[in-house]
Amino acid sequence: MWLFPAGDTFSRVHIMNKRLIGLTISLGLAGGTSLWAHHSLAAEFDQKKPVSLTGTLTKLDWRNPHAWIYMDVKNASGVVEKWECELGSPNAMTRAGFTQDSVKVGDELVLDGILSKKGSNICSTRTVKGKDGHTVLSQTEGAK
Repeated sequence: MWLFPAGDTFSRVHIMNKRLIGLTISLGLAGGTSLWAHHSLAAEFDQKKPVSLTGTLTKLDWRNPHAWIYMDVKNASGVVEKWECELGSPNAMTRAGFTQDSVKVGDELVLDGILSKKGSNICSTRTVKGKDGHTVLSQTEGAK
């Protein structure tokens, strides 16, 4: 005894196959968009424009695809400027020994990086040091 008539089984399988194909295409497009959206360092930052910042940590944004350090930095005129400093992925930071608990809001930091091509107060972070000079994070090649 059949649970479903033969024609009904065929249409259910056909509908399931269409849904599976649609899901596969959707996932493929979503994954492709993520890969396409990721940028290269050279596309957004000018390696010929190093920047060194000394300031106060106002926020650590720990999220993918990149973590960010936000700092208040006094410029040469004594005016406080807000800086946004890109880090690597949280996973890469953790593997390098830098976690969400490595720095706290209010900490005085010295940060070396490279300036954004946009010319604004955005940089890609290379090293982060505490006020006392100890290295908290180093993202430079060959760093230990």
